[in-house]
Amino acid sequence: MSDLTGRILAMYDIRGIQDYIFKTVNIKDAIGASSIVEDIIERALESAVNDEGLPKDRVSLEWHTASGPIEFSGDKALNCDVYVLYIGGGNAYVMYQNRETALKINKKMSVFVLKNTYSLQLATAMVDVTGNYSTDYKRLNSEMSAVKAKMEKSGPLGALPVMEIELKTGYPVTEKDGSDKMSTETVLKKKRDVEVRKNKAVEDKILDSYVTKKGVDSTIAVVHIDGNNMGLRIRNLIKDKQDYAEAVSLMRSISFNINSSYKNVYYDMERHFNDNSEVRGKSNNKFVMKVLTAGDDITYVCNGAVALDTVEYFSKKISKKGLYGADNEADLKKYGFSVCAGVAYISSHYPFYSGYETAEACCESAKKRAKDPRNMKDGRIGSWVDFQICKNIGSGNIESVRKKEYLTAESIQLMLRPYYISTDVDKELYENTEMHFAYENLKRNIEFFANTENIPRNFVKQLRNLYSDGESLMKQFVSFLNSRNWKLPEGTDDVYVKIAGKSFAKYYDALEILDLAASEEHQDE
Repeated sequence: MSDLTGRILAMYDIRGIQDYIFKTVNIKDAIGASSIVEDIIERALESAVNDEGLPKDRVSLEWHTASGPIEFSGDKALNCDVYVLYIGGGNAYVMYQNRETALKINKKMSVFVLKNTYSLQLATAMVDVTGNYSTDYKRLNSEMSAVKAKMEKSGPLGALPVMEIELKTGYPVTEKDGSDKMSTETVLKKKRDVEVRKNKAVEDKILDSYVTKKGVDSTIAVVHIDGNNMGLRIRNLIKDKQDYAEAVSLMRSISFNINSSYKNVYYDMERHFNDNSEVRGKSNNKFVMKVLTAGDDITYVCNGAVALDTVEYFSKKISKKGLYGADNEADLKKYGFSVCAGVAYISSHYPFYSGYETAEACCESAKKRAKDPRNMKDGRIGSWVDFQICKNIGSGNIESVRKKEYLTAESIQLMLRPYYISTDVDKELYENTEMHFAYENLKRNIEFFANTENIPRNFVKQLRNLYSDGESLMKQFVSFLNSRNWKLPEGTDDVYVKIAGKSFAKYYDALEILDLAASEEHQDE
């Protein structure tokens, strides 16, 4: 192994990406912003290297091809002024011949990020290479944490009193398009959105293209998917690796598998729903549209009726891939991917950022239940999903909304969600998990209540509404249903379930989401 001691190891991160992408009422801006930042570090590094005029034979920026990672070469790293180790998890790791070169590249990269995003910041940490990868990796991440802690959140110079301000960003207006007055940041996002969607129909109200029937059902869903325990698992795999060749080769393989697996599964899911006009019986051929795919962080919007189906499809597909690829069942059980997802049901005119906040909060709720020891095995976590119907702007704070709207006066919890999505790889995770938390159970209940041959739709709506009125009225209504020979899904009179000493409404989730998630043939017109 070549002696890399004395070289400089740098780590790069972009601050403020989530707000930059999602803090907008306009999804076009979010799509444009996502495209801008998707490979911003790579583009910044390439631009800086070109501006510095470094010889091409002393620069190595490629760490993978379309088919897999490139083999790490210590000799090449030794003879390069700039050598990319790998890029993953939103960070880039680069080795420099000396500190002087690193500082010059850092400065040019920061300028590139500012010019191309207008408001994002590049965070940089650097350490001297000791030759022990484990030591250097820990020191570098510690240095990055310190840099971020000390780094003041700064942005472009604010508007002077004589300047006009764009309300949504607070930045000076620099361009007008008819009645629209835009800051430089908004202009950059809109220009990139046009480039991204140049081969697609450009509608003024883009979300209206994904509803079932405009004016009848304008519900769409914002879906946020995030991988489980990814950072922790990677740290555990890499923490004892001292040899650079072994460690960098492993990290290149892991980073490539994460990036390619999640993107490929997303695009597979998108094609499945967009290219299949028979999905859910819809005549509209638009179902899913990407907003962001960044490693294991996925956000998209879709037709409300297929939202949970897309999550199930994604979860089952991604479970067949893992940190070491998809070689065998043993590797997948230990290193296989699983996800948690949040779904926010919104109208096509609902502020996009509020929908995203709700989806993200639902994803966190799903992760919380996934990490309950009863739902884990040997540190492994399965795939879970939570959802929320956004009835007002305040739905972003789902914790307070749920305490207020989903808890009865008798302290009965109306919601059972989140739900686990069982896959072939992780079925054993749920041996101690209550079956009422199974997504399959939710699906069965939705289809049962959607079929009016089981219970008439007006009685189904009464059943949903009476859950909030208390147990006594519910029991009376169930007795009434029995007198008419209408039976509940499980064939019993019990509409509640006891779990861990708490009472839950057994069917409320299915009843609440019925008109959004049921097949078109069963939807209430």
